Amino acid sequence: MNKKINKIVKITKLTRNKNSKLNNFLYKTGTIIGTKKIKNQNIVFIIELKDYSRIWILKKEITTL
Repeated sequence: MNKKINKIVKITKLTRNKNSKLNNFLYKTGTIIGTKKIKNQNIVFIIELKDYSRIWILKKEITTL
């Protein structure tokens, strides 16, 4: 099991700012519930927020609390 699962994190910046809906997630806290491999073999984190919505985030876009 990955040690980063169930860690509480805060979304600090978004590099994919083309979608205005993503700006609603900025500075919110959530829990890492899993990982995902995207097209160029990068691993991203799946974050679940308090309202049970989920979003995948790059490692450089979050900070651990």
